[in-house]
Amino acid sequence: GNENYWHWIYDVLPRLAICNEITKLSEIDFFLLPSTKKNFQQETLRVFKITENKMLSSEKYRHIISDELLATDHPYALSEDSTKDIHDIPEWISKWLKEIFLGNLNSDKDFSSKKIYIDRRDSTSNVAKLREFINEEEIQKFLSNNGFEIVRMLDLSFMDQVGLFHNADYIIGLHGAAFANLAFCKPNTKILEFQSPTAGKVIENLAKTNKLNFTSLACEPLAHKDLNQFGHIKVPIDVLKNKIKNL
Repeated sequence: GNENYWHWIYDVLPRLAICNEITKLSEIDFFLLPSTKKNFQQETLRVFKITENKMLSSEKYRHIISDELLATDHPYALSEDSTKDIHDIPEWISKWLKEIFLGNLNSDKDFSSKKIYIDRRDSTSNVAKLREFINEEEIQKFLSNNGFEIVRMLDLSFMDQVGLFHNADYIIGLHGAAFANLAFCKPNTKILEFQSPTAGKVIENLAKTNKLNFTSLACEPLAHKDLNQFGHIKVPIDVLKNKIKNL
């Protein structure tokens, strides 16, 4: 949850729902958090009316003295195999995220993009050259010519990401944290995920939980082959064309 959007949405925020079962969030004086430096962290917490003076970053505050301390279990990694648990995020989390954040969408804002391609070139793993398309420019040119809007998530506020995914009909992208927003999609939204063969089914299972029309294409990496979900992959345009057609 310190840096990664996915883990903040699914590992950190649902703890507020668990905590709220015990006491009102408004009655808590301080919240000890993994980090508070990212815009999406501060923006999501403000939805819960958690003001900045109540946000304590564990990167700065390493020791806490309190009269009363509330701590929650992890929302879903409850067995001895957290790698397995992460592939089956429970349905209640998606329902809760919808209830909280779709209810806070600005109804006056126009989210007109119906066909979205997630551009990951400014993501952490891309900057580190761990996961990317080798033929990124070719893919983007093809999709642009077929009515897709190229979107960089870091250019958007958290609520704009919620609105973008909620109003989209088609979403295409390489395996990554932006797919956390699938919880905000309408049922039957068409999702196409490209991934390395070892990336697992966490995004597929999340899509199924939210009743989305999901398909994926596993491409053998041409570099970083032994790094689990990472790797540089190339997607032939004819394969991409057929995948979109079959959606």
